[in-house]
Amino acid sequence: MIRNIIEGKAIVYILASIIPLLTISIFAADLIFSISAIIFLIYLIKNSLRNIFKNIFFLIVITFYFICVISSLFSNDILFSLKSSLPFLRAILFIFLLSFIISHNQKSIDVFYNFFLITFSILILHGIFEYIYQYYELIVTKTIHLSNVRLTLFFSEERKVGSFLVRLFGLFLALHIIKKDKSKFQNIFFLILTFLSSIIILLSGERNSLFFMIMFLFICLILLDIKFKIKLTFVISIFVSFLILLSLNSNLSNRYIFDKNNKFNFSKDKIIIFTPQHTAHYKTAIKMFFDKPYLGHGPKMFRILCADKKYNSEVTNEKNEIFSGCSNHPHSTYLQLLAETGILGAFLFSTGFLYIVYKLTKHFFIILINRKKNLSDYQIILSATVLITFWPFSPAGNFFNNWLLIVYSLPLGFYVNEFFEKKD
Repeated sequence: MIRNIIEGKAIVYILASIIPLLTISIFAADLIFSISAIIFLIYLIKNSLRNIFKNIFFLIVITFYFICVISSLFSNDILFSLKSSLPFLRAILFIFLLSFIISHNQKSIDVFYNFFLITFSILILHGIFEYIYQYYELIVTKTIHLSNVRLTLFFSEERKVGSFLVRLFGLFLALHIIKKDKSKFQNIFFLILTFLSSIIILLSGERNSLFFMIMFLFICLILLDIKFKIKLTFVISIFVSFLILLSLNSNLSNRYIFDKNNKFNFSKDKIIIFTPQHTAHYKTAIKMFFDKPYLGHGPKMFRILCADKKYNSEVTNEKNEIFSGCSNHPHSTYLQLLAETGILGAFLFSTGFLYIVYKLTKHFFIILINRKKNLSDYQIILSATVLITFWPFSPAGNFFNNWLLIVYSLPLGFYVNEFFEKKD
């Protein structure tokens, strides 16, 4: 039964269905994510498949997992912390299941590509219509608050359209590159989708997503084996479109450019990183880290301990408004891991960032010096996509959040298959 599921044709469609479900129902996406990981674990045990885990990536992630669990066992609220650390195993299993399916099912690339194509097309149309409605309301009422200039997912108030597009677009692009038998119409349609995805990311009002998109495009502009004129034309087109949209919507331009809360201040008496609210969270996380530097306070414990006077930090802005450092998470992946899993967990996670930067930098210098390619375009795009997951220098959501774990795991499954799985 289990073997028929894992080795059958339906499993590819089941896993690929997670892509649209991420925009419709996080519960349904996480249910498939978790059940498929459990089934794969049973399949591995029954078939004694150990070779799939004989690589450095598995060694690092399983060590990271045990550090999270051990940290939970030493936390102030063991059961509460274990609710986040123990289920993290499903993300590891899902990544290797995805890698396994890619290698053993020839149709997997086409199936995932088609699911991405449909999901991106519908989500982009949804984003365009939602923005037109908001813009019309802005013109008529002139009462839309700056914080409301955000696009939402289907049937929810989740403002994650930009995050979904920017974190998974690279995987979509990578699949388009290696997809066989592409027609001229498919290439043109994909180019249009790429352009519209960039526009929707801008209109989503998510500053972090806009930064990631610019970073992703910059890496592609430098490293991809495409004619420079084509790359430059595309980038200029997006840049001009951005300027037009920002000039037409003052609320959007205020959010990205003129928002006074967004700044870096390193004066002697006060340090502000991004916003006073972010700074308060960061200071609280740092205090927690110094209190337990090796294993941290346990996953999910920031939201409980941040209210403690020993850790809680307050930051004031120019209007003397006070911002508390207490929240569900510190809005920084690395500071969250430092506070909750200590230096050991944060260091292991950072190896992903260091490895990808090393691979991309090495490729750049090989091109520069030897005029040869070290990585294929597919590998470059996958690396740039996964780099967003490990990026340390910008605000981030809760690392143990179900939605984010799934979004992180999808490109990582393809990345592990390409760089770490032993090929026959």
